[in-house]
Amino acid sequence: MKKLPVGQIILLAYRFAFVSLEKVIALIWLPIIVLTVADYFVNGHFLAARAVALDSGDVSQLGPVFAGQFAFAFVELLLKAVIAVAICREILKPLDRPVWLRFSLGGTELRVVGGMLALAALLALVALVCMIAGMVVSGVVPLPTKALVPGQQALGMALLIGLVLSPLLIYGFVRLGSLMLPGAVMDGGIGLERSWQLLKGNAWRMLLVSLAVGLPVTLVYFAARGIILGPDSFNPHIELMGDQAAQLRHSAEEMRQTANRLPLLEGLDFILAPFLYGLGFAAPAFVYKALKDETPPSAP
Repeated sequence: MKKLPVGQIILLAYRFAFVSLEKVIALIWLPIIVLTVADYFVNGHFLAARAVALDSGDVSQLGPVFAGQFAFAFVELLLKAVIAVAICREILKPLDRPVWLRFSLGGTELRVVGGMLALAALLALVALVCMIAGMVVSGVVPLPTKALVPGQQALGMALLIGLVLSPLLIYGFVRLGSLMLPGAVMDGGIGLERSWQLLKGNAWRMLLVSLAVGLPVTLVYFAARGIILGPDSFNPHIELMGDQAAQLRHSAEEMRQTANRLPLLEGLDFILAPFLYGLGFAAPAFVYKALKDETPPSAP
């Protein structure tokens, strides 16, 4: 069984995203522009609609808003699949000419979307099973506090079950989904089975790679969002629990503030996109290359 060279993969991913930044930008500039412009107008509309619905106190008005956001989320997923496939192909199947655009939307991109949706469906299924188990256990095992209503007791027990099972769940999702992208690009299908095969004995090493390439830039991203939206954006406002009217008013105000700062938020997404996608999609490609080839991986 081949051991994943964790340090080498991390170095290659950072080198690709930072040293070869012009190449990353050349690969993704068109879908990023489309994604940013579309997200600005569509997201702005939905934020305003959500604020109006919350102000009215009639949460049933949120139904059409959520339906529209769900439809747009699928479009965003397609564009992100275009970006992911372009970066993955550049590492695993580089072109012999200078690259200023590598845009395609076909079977490979649709398979990548299918893999993402399959993972999301599996995660939802796990959450549902934990919730059902929480309902069953909370009805059998009395909790030490009577302050929680039955629904809150079931949710608390479901979270506890999920926490107990978290090592197994993390292992399963890392092994199943981490190499989904290069598996779909190079081997066909939606990549989940290929990812499971290749990461046998390397799932925890893959988790280290994912944390090393994903955590720093993610922290920078959320810190920048906090500066734009203000520190209150990280406040869960637990004191509002139980007061539905106050929660609706706070959520409506939060939507309006986000809409007012949307140009800055979209600008942040646009600026950090080459680093977020360059690191996030390059690392699995280099891991695939390391586990599939007999020779050590190298930067394209």
